[in-house]
Amino acid sequence: MNQFFIGIILVLGMASYYLYDQNITLQANNAALEGAVQTQQDAITAIQQNFELQSSSLASMTRRNAEIEADKAQYLAILSKHNFERLAIAKPGLMELRFNKGTQDVLQGIIDDTKNISSLESTSSND
Repeated sequence: MNQFFIGIILVLGMASYYLYDQNITLQANNAALEGAVQTQQDAITAIQQNFELQSSSLASMTRRNAEIEADKAQYLAILSKHNFERLAIAKPGLMELRFNKGTQDVLQGIIDDTKNISSLESTSSND
């Protein structure tokens, strides 16, 4: 009978050691998974913030594009009311000065825009 109890005690001891070892392994795995979950939640938060920034930037650019399109429509409406060929024949010097001034203004605008874009690119590359 004593041998039977000793056998049961040995089996219970080995089972306890096995369960203890499994518990240690599970605790280590749980800690690793909690770290991974925190990392993923941080990444999700960063992605959501970037998405909100992109959404607001897109809305701003869409609004600005609508303003530019409205200006373009207004300019085209003004230009469609005039006969520039007849005016150029009647007053060639006046038309030449106006077209040269307009071209100069457009080129200056392109130069200014290019400087702005270059400064933005150099600022973003420094970050």
